Amino acid sequence: MKKYLLLFFVSISFVFGVERPKFEDFAACFAKNKASVLVYEGLQAFALSENLLAVLPASGKKLNRYVKYDPFLNLYLVRTDFSLFPAKRYDEQNLTRNDWVGIIDEKTPYIGHLKYLAQNLNERDQLDFATKVGQLNTPCCSMLGISLSDGSFIGNRYLDHFAKYNDVYWGDVGVDFAFRDNKIYVQNVRKSGQFLVNDEVVSLDGEPASDIRKLNEKILFADRGATLYFRVLRDNQDLNISTEVFNKDLSTLSPSARAMNIALDPSVRQREAAAAAARALFTSNLGLSVNRALNIVKVEPRSKASIAGFLVGDKILKVNNQIINSQDDLQRAFNASNELNILIARASKNLPIQERNSNPIGDGMFQFFIRLAK
Repeated sequence: MKKYLLLFFVSISFVFGVERPKFEDFAACFAKNKASVLVYEGLQAFALSENLLAVLPASGKKLNRYVKYDPFLNLYLVRTDFSLFPAKRYDEQNLTRNDWVGIIDEKTPYIGHLKYLAQNLNERDQLDFATKVGQLNTPCCSMLGISLSDGSFIGNRYLDHFAKYNDVYWGDVGVDFAFRDNKIYVQNVRKSGQFLVNDEVVSLDGEPASDIRKLNEKILFADRGATLYFRVLRDNQDLNISTEVFNKDLSTLSPSARAMNIALDPSVRQREAAAAAARALFTSNLGLSVNRALNIVKVEPRSKASIAGFLVGDKILKVNNQIINSQDDLQRAFNASNELNILIARASKNLPIQERNSNPIGDGMFQFFIRLAK
């Protein structure tokens, strides 16, 4: 019993044994790093290099000159014609829950711990204390990222990639992953002809896949045009998949972020209109494009859908005996199985063979099944 009590107190000492830094420590960091935090054309800005700034937008204010606006991070990238003094950086991925961090400020203490690094690409990294917009530091005055007012922060790993390109670029392979039963699986296939739902990801570029955050970020931060090499298990078969990284579609961002992007760059309007039209269609890599009324509006030549016999104008009613009422229903049904029995309605005038002088029966629509295999 004494042995277990001793272990308990040793554990408690380990967890709480890291002394909380004093506010004066971070006030000193403010004095040391204040040249790396500035106001640029009325907006809060942070030096990333000797001539690159990350600038936070604000309602009613607009920059006159900038390299790009990135809706993924909601940041401007600005190249200055004067020298900047960036703070020394530290890799936030090396932090533990016991490490103290703080936002530099000359008057108010903002001190606490890292809560977690985001697992989902639509999240932000989180802190466990009240925050403000500012430079997040270690007690040794090394910059960890940009803190925001909602308890989140943008880590250096994101800022490094943000500063790397003059245009907005984040990597994608057209697949969403999920972590379950201590393994990583393909949860959704958006734009890929190689992965299937429920493929188990074993490794990426020869490194075991055990951390979904690191897997997602390796894709997100991949160089433009890079090729990634996956090893997956599919029905107990070991497969190697190589896939080229393409530009992540940012059209699914929040309406406010999209509006900001359009306001800052009028040329985005055409791309937004094209993206909106694409979002109005369900598109499968099997060669089908389906509108919101579940009518097939395009069949790719020589695709699996074309070979199976689908025609423009067919209406999808059921997939594998499940009634389809929406594009979301259709997406789920396509993701759930590799063998698809699809009930369609087709106008009699579109039937390949018709008897001469025959009249349509009822509403002139015929229903039948088409089998489609992935």
